[in-house]
Amino acid sequence: MSRVFTEAQKKEIFKQLPAAVTIDTTEINASKIWSNQELTSYPTISLNVSNDGIQHIRDVYDGVLYYQSTLTIHILTKEASGINGAIIADAFSQAIITEIESWTTPLTGDVRIFNAEEDIHSVQPSYADHIFDYIISIDLYHA
Repeated sequence: MSRVFTEAQKKEIFKQLPAAVTIDTTEINASKIWSNQELTSYPTISLNVSNDGIQHIRDVYDGVLYYQSTLTIHILTKEASGINGAIIADAFSQAIITEIESWTTPLTGDVRIFNAEEDIHSVQPSYADHIFDYIISIDLYHA
């Protein structure tokens, strides 16, 4: 049991998050990066794991100790294909939240959320220089 995410767990999280949405009939693709990588294009989904390895909860059913981590996702967009950046950010936010809500069943490597209403925190939009930055914060648990 690892107190912090293993590389395999990080790769699984990275792989599971959607990077394409369709708005009306236009498909928009985003690149995905970790927060320590350089931003080179828009839209981009940037991931950061913080507060990793906090001892949190022992599953009553199977007695497994889960550690809590915070996954922060920045959805960085600007106008593309004639579609406003805020609309693109909204679409990616919804697709990502929908995916994460399914993580009550653990991902490979036993990464999960326990309760979608409590573990997924509201999207907080910000705007600067025609670039939209929507932020989603998720409490993840892993054994």
